[in-house]
Amino acid sequence: MDAPPPDAPDLVGVITAANEVELPYVIIGGFAVIANQYVRGTEDVDLLISADHALDTTVLRFLERLRAHRNGSPVTARTLRTAETLRVSSPHGPVDLLREGAPPLDLKTVADSAIELNYHGQPARVASLASLVAFKRLADRPRDRLDLSELERIHGTLPLQPIPGLDV
Repeated sequence: MDAPPPDAPDLVGVITAANEVELPYVIIGGFAVIANQYVRGTEDVDLLISADHALDTTVLRFLERLRAHRNGSPVTARTLRTAETLRVSSPHGPVDLLREGAPPLDLKTVADSAIELNYHGQPARVASLASLVAFKRLADRPRDRLDLSELERIHGTLPLQPIPGLDV
């Protein structure tokens, strides 16, 4: 029987599993907010991954290594093929996988500008302030608007990249 999920998401456990299977990813979401100097709580680990389905076997190996599941069942190749976003449960806490979008929210652009960090011996790329602002503007939920407000308080005027479908 699996242990209960941790009280807080285990970022090191998640990125260790991703690194072990050589999954290309960038950390986005709450942990990226924290890395960009606004310290707040987060309930999950959010990863931006490639939209290239040729990497689905690597994503599935990552999910297996995490012992990830949806509603108690392992994630299947079919589920992965049809999901633009995928939320899974794991002993490391919830993990959200988001498929890349059009530039500037594609994996290459986000990875090229990412902050390179090391968490307990695990290298990781975390979304830069510009990429994070773009993701937050696109999502536009109350939590995202609060994050943007706090990031602006900390950094001053935020970098704005044109977002297809959002900006004219």
